[in-house]
Amino acid sequence: MSAPQALVPPGVPRKMTLPSARPNPGAAGTSLRFDVTPQSSSHRRPSRRPGGRGGPARRPHGGRHGGPRGGGDSSDDALPPPELEEPDESAGIPVEECAFAEYGLKPELLRAIAAAGYRTPSEIQAKTLPYALEGRDVIGQAKTGTGKTAAFLVPLLQNLSDRPGLRIVVVVPTRELSVQVAKEAQRLGRYLGVRATAIYGGDSMKRQLSELKQGLAVIAATPGRLLDHVGRHTISLRDLDAVVLDEADRMFDLGFRDDMARILGAAQGRRQTMLFSATLSDEVLGLSKKYMSDPAQVFLAPDVLTVESVHQTCFPIDKERKLLLLLELLRREKPERSIIFTRTKIGADKLAEKLQKAGIGANEIHSGLPQKKRERILRGFRDGEFPYLVATDVAARGLDIEDVTHVINWDVPENAEDYVHRVGRTARMGKIGRAATFVTPDDGEFITAIEKLINKEIPLERFEDFVHTIAPEGATPGEPQKPKPPSYTRTMQGFVRTRRRR
Repeated sequence: MSAPQALVPPGVPRKMTLPSARPNPGAAGTSLRFDVTPQSSSHRRPSRRPGGRGGPARRPHGGRHGGPRGGGDSSDDALPPPELEEPDESAGIPVEECAFAEYGLKPELLRAIAAAGYRTPSEIQAKTLPYALEGRDVIGQAKTGTGKTAAFLVPLLQNLSDRPGLRIVVVVPTRELSVQVAKEAQRLGRYLGVRATAIYGGDSMKRQLSELKQGLAVIAATPGRLLDHVGRHTISLRDLDAVVLDEADRMFDLGFRDDMARILGAAQGRRQTMLFSATLSDEVLGLSKKYMSDPAQVFLAPDVLTVESVHQTCFPIDKERKLLLLLELLRREKPERSIIFTRTKIGADKLAEKLQKAGIGANEIHSGLPQKKRERILRGFRDGEFPYLVATDVAARGLDIEDVTHVINWDVPENAEDYVHRVGRTARMGKIGRAATFVTPDDGEFITAIEKLINKEIPLERFEDFVHTIAPEGATPGEPQKPKPPSYTRTMQGFVRTRRRR
């Protein structure tokens, strides 16, 4: 079956109209119409951090990926370390059942892989391992949730040199992803005696310095804090075994272009370099040409950006009625575990509060929360303490949250690529997933950009028997409301019924 053609030819505007309330039997095949000024392919929000760094003391913006603005970390020194707890072996399998044995791995590494429950390599792992085990540079592209972390950690731990000191540096865009990668490195390297930790802004510098002095083989770091350590001479990037850029396209989006170049430029000596990403732009490929040596290219489904096993639809709705629609969607489909995405931190706070008031188990996560609280909320969501996580795009990339059945876009993302990564939170490792997007009349431009990027039209959906009514202030959302009786005003001509303003 041939790929569908681009939905909107250049220069052809589409006009969006809010659908009427009458039933629409053909909703599944109905298209939205949008009025959009055509954008060039380079249309993207500008970097929030123009230019390069002025020195090692500068940090990227707080929250999402780096840490607080400004100077030192004295205010963060009381923070406890990230929890790299002893891994749970309940999902483990016998070593003889682990197909990774065919790669001739060290017994200690194979034992850890089996204890982690990895029975057979995923596609990205199977295609990456032969090149990476030979020591070659690798560019890997695959959809989210396909096992990219193990694809680079397994060969790097296998080829780990006996030289003391830091051997492997994994550069990631967000705090959460740095903790996740460090946990995985600790889990896979524990029988090899490998120690790993996460290095990110907003965490205690004293804690990080203490761990670095004790000796670490692997670190997973955000660019800003890593360059802080390089500037302080507490981390050296010379003579490493390997450098990995994970979610490289996201680091470009977050304004880390110059930081990545500085990190790779400082990593002198012979080293293996691997670059992994869900999408590969010209910028990412340009970086690989400059800092990598004859890299093996492992591209999986580069033209298919969204997971095929995700059922994607969009609901046209007035902004004032979104909460009622969300409650109805949760009532009808009863998601076991769902991430609800908003654009802003304030929006996430308000939506989580409204869901809690409606008796629904939900918590918010965004860059404005303290790191330990973010970790606690993520742990509770993973452990099933509450079914709904209201998140900004801090949770859209890289986080390994299993069994997310639904992704709900409360707000349409302004960046089309963020939609791809939001949707990638469900249907991970080949499972079935559901993605629902709420579209208001102001979202036409963003939906059109998404459809052009994924090269497919997102079907329209309605709950035909759902009456869109606005609950008055003070009423419990979702409760049926009695209609207000008409009001009358006394005039010289008698009592006249008051008309509502339009």
